[in-house]
Amino acid sequence: TSAVLPVISDPTPFEVCDDNIDNGSTEMDLNIKNSEITIGNNNYSVTYYLTSDDAEIGENPLTIPYTNIFNPQTIHIRVADITYGCFVTTSMNLSVQSAPAATVPANLEYCDADADGFGVFTLTDADAEIITGQTGLVVSYHETLSDAENNLFPIVGDYNNIVQDQQTIYVRVESATITTACATYLELILVVNDVPQIETNPTPLEVCDNNTDGFALFNLSLANEEILNGLDPEDFEVSYYETIENAEDEINPITTPLAYTNVAPNVVYVRVENGTTECYNTTALTLIVNELPVLIQPDPLELCDDNNTGDEVEEFTLEDSIGQVLDGQTGIDITFYETPEDAESGENPIVSPYTNTENAQTIYIRAENNITGCFNTITLDLRVNPLPSPVTVEPLEA
Repeated sequence: TSAVLPVISDPTPFEVCDDNIDNGSTEMDLNIKNSEITIGNNNYSVTYYLTSDDAEIGENPLTIPYTNIFNPQTIHIRVADITYGCFVTTSMNLSVQSAPAATVPANLEYCDADADGFGVFTLTDADAEIITGQTGLVVSYHETLSDAENNLFPIVGDYNNIVQDQQTIYVRVESATITTACATYLELILVVNDVPQIETNPTPLEVCDNNTDGFALFNLSLANEEILNGLDPEDFEVSYYETIENAEDEINPITTPLAYTNVAPNVVYVRVENGTTECYNTTALTLIVNELPVLIQPDPLELCDDNNTGDEVEEFTLEDSIGQVLDGQTGIDITFYETPEDAESGENPIVSPYTNTENAQTIYIRAENNITGCFNTITLDLRVNPLPSPVTVEPLEA
């Protein structure tokens, strides 16, 4: 029987991924191609050579694994029939592909309303930072590094972290056009930040309506401590808004929170933001403008100078004026003062019965709502009237 030349298949290019040193050179196990070249015929031996001449004479075969010296590089192949020694030669291209360049992404952060350490993440929000404008790349996310390396179980859609507060996700970046499995692996950190746990039902701020128009100045910052609910004011920014939409969007804040005039419907919205994480929470703060007590100007209290000494001094029961001043209002505390300054400050009240110090004398009434603390003042005059002088009657002439 005459010998025949080996029947082989010209191999497809041998494409491998670069090693950790991006120089276009890496070790290759060329024997991986043997079966393809021999079409599975075990009677053929396959050896690899740097030149076609070496392949023809069968000298200087390449050591396997082989490290390429150019990229791309053509090597030469000798396929011999083990039984008859007949051989043929062919060539194969070696190509070392680099893994895609990719950027380690910034942490993805979630603001956690219920502060349980778990949230929902859209992992693809990191895509743009990872590929930095490159095209033709495929990015996938995996729970373990092994899954990323083997391209298993990619995370699709929104992801709920399974490790409380902080979790590492593994990113696989590969070319959509190169058929080899060259990929870059990165870590993406998921961070769950607490939304500020503020007081969501703060005590309304109340002021008194000094001109009965329903409007007044408020120092909104007086509510800060209660709203912060123990949070450090150095770490959290408190701002105020006239609508909840502005508070959520952080636009058009109230620029004069220390002297704010209320507008209907007498509610402002508070935004508390963590200066580090930028997580925020909002709440509503009610503003109440309390009316002042309405006072009726009382008639003067008058007494006769009963001592008949002409000293114009008497003891007055000041409470006699209260009925007229309040005109039926209840829940109002009345106190009396000798000066308008004392009446405004509520200091140095006088007690009844009160002996006037001059005639006529004006004293000052402070009427304070015992619930709201709003007060109003009005004057009360005290008068001591002299007794009538007897009239001398001329005797009648007969």
